[in-house]
Amino acid sequence: MKLIFNIMSATSFVGVVFLISMTVYINLTKQSRIDENRKFIESVIEKQVLTQIRESMPKESGGVYVPNK
Repeated sequence: MKLIFNIMSATSFVGVVFLISMTVYINLTKQSRIDENRKFIESVIEKQVLTQIRESMPKESGGVYVPNK
């Protein structure tokens, strides 16, 4: 019975150490993930803005209509 208790205690300890180490790792790499996502979003926005500008511009420009006064 004591052997089972020791095995369960060791497993619990290893699990807690694993969770703590994963939490520390996630917090240490958070800023790099934020920077990478920001660069990606900026590139997507820039591409979409250029695409929308090209689509909204007329293919050719004609003369300007000025009515006679």
